[in-house]
Amino acid sequence: MDFVETRRAQELRDRAVELAIAGRDSEASAVFAEATTATRSILQMSSRAIALCELATAFHRANRHDEAKALFAEIPQIAQSLWPASSQENVLSELVGALAQAGEFVEAASVAASLKGEGERVKALRSLATALTQAGKFEEAANVIRSITKGSERVRGFLELAVALESCDRPDQASAMFTEATSAARSLKFLSVYSLLEVVKTLEQVNRPKEADAVLTETKAIAYSLGDEVDRENSLNHLAKALTQLGRFSDAVEAARSMRYPSWPEKALSEIVAAQARSGQLSEATALAYSIRVDGYRGEALNHVGAALKLANRDAEASAILAEAEATLKAAWKARAEALPDEFD
Repeated sequence: MDFVETRRAQELRDRAVELAIAGRDSEASAVFAEATTATRSILQMSSRAIALCELATAFHRANRHDEAKALFAEIPQIAQSLWPASSQENVLSELVGALAQAGEFVEAASVAASLKGEGERVKALRSLATALTQAGKFEEAANVIRSITKGSERVRGFLELAVALESCDRPDQASAMFTEATSAARSLKFLSVYSLLEVVKTLEQVNRPKEADAVLTETKAIAYSLGDEVDRENSLNHLAKALTQLGRFSDAVEAARSMRYPSWPEKALSEIVAAQARSGQLSEATALAYSIRVDGYRGEALNHVGAALKLANRDAEASAILAEAEATLKAAWKARAEALPDEFD
């Protein structure tokens, strides 16, 4: 029942906002009244409180600030009645986001500071920082981001802010945020590879190739130097995937071939072949596909090449490659089937 009422409340408040923006105030009032009734009929109190947060945001978007403030004042009282404490914190974290979107930054910060659980506090602070960034309050956003205790989320906050500053033609301030993001990512020990790659991707997106190259060089060095085998293999696998997405295929191949776990290099190489083929680098993709030593992944890679050749109207070459891919995959499946009895001995 709650699902039905929650969905109905969402549809009604969205419609009410549309009517208000269109200047159809009396109709908007009627639909908001329906939305309020539907929201208050949600039986589970935590779900109702979150829906009230969303309704308050809708009132704010419709320039009905008194109604929004009344709901914002009511929600903490509902949260206090919830059990367990995690339910209270979840609702209050949602309230922070709603208050921030309504421009109630001081109150949002106060509620965020009251949260005891790290997960909910981090979520709330990220919501507050995003809203401040959207409002052009860049220094305030930076200060909130600096207070986030979870390093990976602090990195994402700085990157979001850097992109916003770049789009506002504030390159020096954006550079400072990229520097803070990189520093925060660097401090994450074996997890630094993951966050540093997010920095690389974002720098590429805003057309800062030299800075992206510098961070990527550092990221590769960290990945290759990790002493723990599990950390190293996972980092190299993630590095290969990220480099493939960035179109840095030679670097991706190097990372893939540096992995030591059985079949991990071959799987990564097959994914690189697929990306090369999609990007039109058919000669390179074909050569790389044939270099894969595991039959199953070589067959998959050849399939990617054949499909790309077919799309390029190179039908004769496509047919030959696809036939070879099929034969290679059949051989792999047969070898796998023959190995199964031994595995169950």
